[in-house]
Amino acid sequence: MAESPTQDATGIEGGTGVAEGELQGLLIRGADELRKDLRIDESSFTFMGRAHNLRGRDHYIYAVLDEIEQVSMALTLSQEWFDRSPDDISNDNIGKRLLRNSFAVVEREQALHIRRLTEILIDLINFSQTNANVYYDHYLLYTELAEHKRRKQDFDQYFNCENLNTSASIDLTKRSIAEAEKKLNLADCWYLEGKNPKSLGNSSIASFKTRFDKALPLANKSERSILGLYYGQAYREPSQSIHLNIGGLRSELSWEALRSRRGQIWLLGAHCLNRCRRRLLNVRTRNSVGADISKAIRESTRIINLHSTDPAIARGDFVSIFGSLAEVVASRKSKFGYKCFKVRFLTRPPMYKEDWYPGIFVRKQLDAGKLRKGILAKLSPGEVPVRVNSRALRQAMRKNVLELWEQVQKAVRTNG
Repeated sequence: MAESPTQDATGIEGGTGVAEGELQGLLIRGADELRKDLRIDESSFTFMGRAHNLRGRDHYIYAVLDEIEQVSMALTLSQEWFDRSPDDISNDNIGKRLLRNSFAVVEREQALHIRRLTEILIDLINFSQTNANVYYDHYLLYTELAEHKRRKQDFDQYFNCENLNTSASIDLTKRSIAEAEKKLNLADCWYLEGKNPKSLGNSSIASFKTRFDKALPLANKSERSILGLYYGQAYREPSQSIHLNIGGLRSELSWEALRSRRGQIWLLGAHCLNRCRRRLLNVRTRNSVGADISKAIRESTRIINLHSTDPAIARGDFVSIFGSLAEVVASRKSKFGYKCFKVRFLTRPPMYKEDWYPGIFVRKQLDAGKLRKGILAKLSPGEVPVRVNSRALRQAMRKNVLELWEQVQKAVRTNG
């Protein structure tokens, strides 16, 4: 009944049977393999960077592959720091502070990679619904338009001047957007704000949270497990490590946790490659780097599910939440298919003794149905069932579970 220790959820180093260095190499080789299926090379990518209405899917995916290569390079450069646990640091106050800050520096860099790859994967998932050149270019044009508008706003606000070249760039981009909109359905432009976006460049780019919420139901189980089940886990928490957060909530850092996050970064990059390869470019070659990446993803996803999947939880079951014992009194499901549970705390309750919690934080400890049958079986002489008051039986079950919980927690504290 003790809480499970933190696991390396990615399964990197042993779980996949592939060394981390080889996994990073797969990202580079996988990106190179996909570039061969694009009708674009380094020269044309640079030349076509500002060619309105001509860039399309190949240009967008080429840029995505650049991001994946850059992440792989960053993981390679930081590999030496992870070769050995920093357990030889002095235990005095200075040593502890330096170790804490070194962890924070590494976490900040990792959070940046996680955030960028999360943005990429979310947009790739959404592009699977609009996988035509005109939508990619429309997206790129709106990205460019937003930059011109921000520049214009800065000049106006901080210098009280209007730059004619910037205004001309805005007009040119809007004309290109209008031309693109002749060939697409604006209602399908998931990257624009609102269900019915304005035409002719007069709309705004949708927030990342809006795009995330659209992509989550479209993501497969493997993608959802590595992205995070909700916006806070997938994006807001990594962002806290990047932005100044004095006075805010801090994460507890460890060398093992940072190693695990390296695995998450690799898997995010691998999923980006897989989404480009299978859903956007429709590459189906079996004997390729892509097949090796898919195999590593499947094995890692199996390990993630093994560590995170909890048995079915029903009303009346005894569960633990953040180290406290509780009893389930109700449950419901969200529009994303996630379960949450209302629990009544039996030990160390927070401010509210009854409260709702997402299912990912609830760990089943004892099945109430099985426990009830076991108690009744002991009370029944032979095959004759004994009649017991339901309320009294429930009280007896709580008492027995509490006693067992305290014994286990005491043993953990003694041996820990």
